[in-house]
Amino acid sequence: MASKHQLLRLTEETICPICLDFFTDPVILECGHNFCRSCITQSWEKKEANSCPECREEFPERNLRVNRALANLAEEARKLKLDPKEKESKPHCEKHQEDLKLFCET
Repeated sequence: MASKHQLLRLTEETICPICLDFFTDPVILECGHNFCRSCITQSWEKKEANSCPECREEFPERNLRVNRALANLAEEARKLKLDPKEKESKPHCEKHQEDLKLFCET
């Protein structure tokens, strides 16, 4: 069975860096970064140059290639009902209601 850490890693890999939700119709740019087709299209409509929002590499043409593997992965994450907004939490002391430190005095 997958650990919570593994599930959080899966979630991180399946969210769009623009909308921060699971990828919908993911496309890959020439630089290797992935975005939802609608997110990158809207981003590019607001700018004169076609550039990657992650690394800022510019492209002369809008060459968007479908990323089927990522689409399948995002769909599986959706089925698992993972929360795309959830971040990895720190261990928590139930007694003191604080983040766990090196040790907890009682």
